[in-house]
Amino acid sequence: MARNFAQRFNHRYGEIFPMPFAFNYGGELVKILSLDGNGKMSKSENQNATLYLADEDDVIRKKVMKTKTDAGPTEQNSAKPDYIENIFGLMKLVSAEDVIKKFEEDYNTCTIRYGDMKKQLAEDMVNFISPIRNKVNAILNDEKYLKEVMEKGAAKANTS
Repeated sequence: MARNFAQRFNHRYGEIFPMPFAFNYGGELVKILSLDGNGKMSKSENQNATLYLADEDDVIRKKVMKTKTDAGPTEQNSAKPDYIENIFGLMKLVSAEDVIKKFEEDYNTCTIRYGDMKKQLAEDMVNFISPIRNKVNAILNDEKYLKEVMEKGAAKANTS
């Protein structure tokens, strides 16, 4: 849609907007499913299955601990259900390789404890999200900086 609008506007009024292009993070795109494993993480869907950057640490922990699990595998090296694969997928985004490997081995040997896995995922999510939240809050609380940014933006807009 952005390309379509830019092309239409530029055709009518001259080269104003640069043409947008698709951005790719490498060979594989990351698709993050909701905590319940149904669909993407979305603010319009289940609020308790979505982690927000503004969520406090305790809220993140509670949401992760409520993720769906089962009694565990009954046969070694069995396939993971979608909702369990989702937990492993989230861990791959925020956890260390050795942690993921340990839980993969536990799953494949039928000794996995989902409670421990979810606690680990919750702490790793907190460690991933809290620096972002803290930086945003620091910027929002710095009125001098925000005013400076708005003034620079206004000056830049007025020169065009």
